[in-house]
Amino acid sequence: MIKICCIILNLSYILINIYLLIKKKNILILKKRLIFKNCDNFTMTYVNKTYKDISNYLNIKYSPKMVKNDSSKNTSLKKKIILYSVDLYNPKRHRDWLLERIDNKFLLIFDPDNPDYLIFNVFGTKHLNPKYNNSIKIAVFTENKIPDLNEVDYAMGFSHINYLDRFMRCPIYYQVYANYKYIRDKLLTNPNRKKFCAAVISNSKKFTSFRLKFIKELNKYKKVDMGGKYNNNVGFYVENKVIFLSSYKFSIAMENSEGEGYTSEKIFQSFISGTIPIYYGNYLIDEFINPKSFILIRNEKDIKSKIEYIKKIDNDDNLYKKILKENVIINYNIKKSIDEQKQFFWNIFEQEKSKAYRRYN
Repeated sequence: MIKICCIILNLSYILINIYLLIKKKNILILKKRLIFKNCDNFTMTYVNKTYKDISNYLNIKYSPKMVKNDSSKNTSLKKKIILYSVDLYNPKRHRDWLLERIDNKFLLIFDPDNPDYLIFNVFGTKHLNPKYNNSIKIAVFTENKIPDLNEVDYAMGFSHINYLDRFMRCPIYYQVYANYKYIRDKLLTNPNRKKFCAAVISNSKKFTSFRLKFIKELNKYKKVDMGGKYNNNVGFYVENKVIFLSSYKFSIAMENSEGEGYTSEKIFQSFISGTIPIYYGNYLIDEFINPKSFILIRNEKDIKSKIEYIKKIDNDDNLYKKILKENVIINYNIKKSIDEQKQFFWNIFEQEKSKAYRRYN
């Protein structure tokens, strides 16, 4: 009887929440997890899962959210921008990133069914849904993919493309280092940095033959510790990559693929951890990252000479410390970059939708 009463009570909470969500009331539900007394584990798990699934679904389905950066300003005077984002790696981080670029200039309304503007990344195909055919499509790519400007109206990415107001080169991971450089400054003095070299690689499908060949050659000198799911030899899977690498002098920071302009988070994670990165991928990387601060391998012909250079650094403490003291980023101003990104989005949103349309099909 007590169990039945508890279930009825908690189901009543669910029904109330459903009612509030459907009515689009701006009321926060304080109970993130329902409380059960004298109920078995099965009942607790089932009802909690049901509550969470229903709440998440209805929150998206019936209640598009208006997002405001500053409630003190008069939002009624701002232009309303109805948009949505799909095919993302991290939706919350993307929304925070987007809000910083909008900078309170517009009132954003996230509508999954009928957005005027659709922002998408490479992690899925939802952007191809016919219901988005009338949306202005904005590709924001964080992987090594060149946007097809016949299929999108605007794009941000790593490629070196000049296409009027439709494309902006935006290597977003510059900002990762700029935001977390203070961590590197602390980890550089790590007294436990006595190990040689490490790599954290989990996706074996993208484990290029070049990267594999280099690690095999380097292993002939000293063991490379592998902390990812691929070829793990440390006995555990690394949860915090930066902390793990902070015990090593060198780290493998090679891209999954080679390309012009594409640089992922890997080398910046290595820099932040205080290691000397061993890098392969973007053959233009030394245009914005100081080549004296890391080891750049351009092709297979470089492997032998660069391993000899790694040996030299490993056995010369003064040279090792000199490299660590080198500035990392060159020719990059994070504030200027964010301001340019703001102007990119503002230019899109300030136009009438009919005039902002750019793609050919």
